[in-house]
This record gives sequence, structure tokens and C-alpha cells, in this order.
Amino acid sequence: MLKEIMLFIKYPYTAGVIAIIWLGSAILMAINKGLPSIRIVAINMVVSVIIAGFGFTGKNQA
Repeated sequence: MLKEIMLFIKYPYTAGVIAIIWLGSAILMAINKGLPSIRIVAINMVVSVIIAGFGFTGKNQA
């Protein structure tokens, strides 16, 4: 039953790629205070959803 609730990771590095995108953006925003924060967060959200759509799936395809 727990297997049906948990997401199956098709590509094991998907979460790592998403984390690096967010961490890199956070570092850039910490270094340069003049960057548009809302625009960067919006871009990160869109890219994260696209990457998650390719990397995660709700059913086991193995």
C-alpha cells in the first residue's frame, strides 16, 4: 500500500538536478542583490515542474 502512495523515481538524479538549480539560484541571489528575485523564483518553479514531469512518475514502469 505504501508503494502506491510513494513516487517511483524513474531517473535517480532528478531530485539532485532540481536541488542544484535552486541552490545555484540562491547563491546567485546572495552574491548579487540586484537580481529580480521574483523572476528567478518563477523561472525555477517552471523548470522544476518540467524536470519533475520527466523524472518522476506515479506508477512503476519497471
